[in-house]
Amino acid sequence: MNPEAVKAIIASLKENGYPYVEGKTWTTDAFYRETRSKVKKRRQEGCITVEMEAAALFAAARFRGVQLAQLLYGSDDVSSAEWDPREMGREESAREALFRLALDACLRL
Repeated sequence: MNPEAVKAIIASLKENGYPYVEGKTWTTDAFYRETRSKVKKRRQEGCITVEMEAAALFAAARFRGVQLAQLLYGSDDVSSAEWDPREMGREESAREALFRLALDACLRL
């Protein structure tokens, strides 16, 4: 990710009072090949999430010379026994909040 874009996202999150976690993401387009051994290996490498699109977006951004960072929003959390709806405790939906935060970060660049 572009370091300046990451700084802009973090500033937006902090200014708007949202907690966040920075971490490594494993990007794969082969979810049927997310085997237990691969998941274990990625966890050992420090990955805290897995998703399917970021690698292609980052490759295109690098090729085009465009700044890109990612706000990763997880709608399904399997780390506990109870489902977490991820509405961030606000009146607006999580997706609306993420859009607003991303727009704010872009304006900071």
